[in-house]
Amino acid sequence: MHTPLTLPGHHEYLSDGWLDEALAFTSREVQRRGFHLAPCSISVCLENAPPHLGFANNLASWTLRFSGQEVRVQRAFDPSATQVIEGDYQAALTQAQHIGALIPGFVDSCNQELTHLFGRDALRVKGEVPHTSVRELLALLHDHMGRRTVENPDLEHRANRLGIAHKVREMEEQGFTILERAITPEFADEVRAATLGALLPHNAVQLQWMLYHGRAFERLVQNPRLMTLIDVSLGRGAVIASLSSIRKGTGPGFIPLHSDYSMVPEPYPEFAMTGVGVWALEDWTLRSGPTWIVPRSHLWRRGPQPGENVEGGIPIEMPKGSVVFFTHGVWHWQGDRTDPGERVTLHTHFNRGILRGLEPKKIDVQMLHRNAPRLGEMLGEDDWFDKLTAEGRDHTRAAYMPRLHHFSERAKARLMEATS
Repeated sequence: MHTPLTLPGHHEYLSDGWLDEALAFTSREVQRRGFHLAPCSISVCLENAPPHLGFANNLASWTLRFSGQEVRVQRAFDPSATQVIEGDYQAALTQAQHIGALIPGFVDSCNQELTHLFGRDALRVKGEVPHTSVRELLALLHDHMGRRTVENPDLEHRANRLGIAHKVREMEEQGFTILERAITPEFADEVRAATLGALLPHNAVQLQWMLYHGRAFERLVQNPRLMTLIDVSLGRGAVIASLSSIRKGTGPGFIPLHSDYSMVPEPYPEFAMTGVGVWALEDWTLRSGPTWIVPRSHLWRRGPQPGENVEGGIPIEMPKGSVVFFTHGVWHWQGDRTDPGERVTLHTHFNRGILRGLEPKKIDVQMLHRNAPRLGEMLGEDDWFDKLTAEGRDHTRAAYMPRLHHFSERAKARLMEATS
């Protein structure tokens, strides 16, 4: 097995460290609760695991067995287990990062998004654990491990499994790309309703800090397809600059032609500094007042001058639940709306990890507890900035983030070469 690409206490999915932690937690809970469990077992076999994990034929498998108060973990797959789970590694990893297994309706909602993302057969379950105490224990185990399970660091592997490798090339060449139907229409409706509920009378048009207005925003900001584009463009450790909502009624657009490179000297650097994902919470058409983008304007490496007009801008038309991501300081503006009603959007603005953002980071321990490490990373928890120990710099994080960058940048290079 390879050297872990994680901070202490975090694990790559189904790595040796992950299995050790799963065994330790489950054994501890069985003893603490005084369970005496009837014999049963759960076995998992997942295809297409990232090559760097070193599994034979890229098959990741394990089996968890209960008998009385004894708990055992094996690396091998047992097709005769009480419950058998087979499917795709990246799909299972995405499911493993959803925390809230005992919340009524939450698992069904997450599984609906998972099916939308990977297809109905991405994870196949055969058999059922018959014991209520074991099912509860498994739910607790799922959440315990979800708080410790990191995203797949192999950008090439992840982009391919998510079906967006071609979108990465388009993003680099055009300065933007669209992820059509990145979430279900049902989840888009949930986010829209939560957005309108958060907008106060004095914030009738725009509101910042949306991450702290409900669980729907926590889930949306971790969307694996969008976050993969952000990782490729801005590097691992990219942090939230702002998560804002905009409500736009009928009439002219009020955001003029601009780039999102605030106070970045010209010429802009060749690498991306910021990127923005704008979520369509209803269908975007020319009449709805969509964002307009000037393709390839990021190659000019400067912002528009006051009063400058430019030709070649295109309206971003996409169905509800889609997200357009633009980066590298691409030029854009808000279009005019002629449809009745309102366009409601969420803007996920990320910065390269070395930059400051518009919104101050508010580290809510309850929020971190109900999410995977991915959320903490985008709030700056995994880097060494603004952190000191009694001895000085946080050497653990100062060593971790460059190592992760080195690994992911090599994966990005392979991805770009493969899609060229």
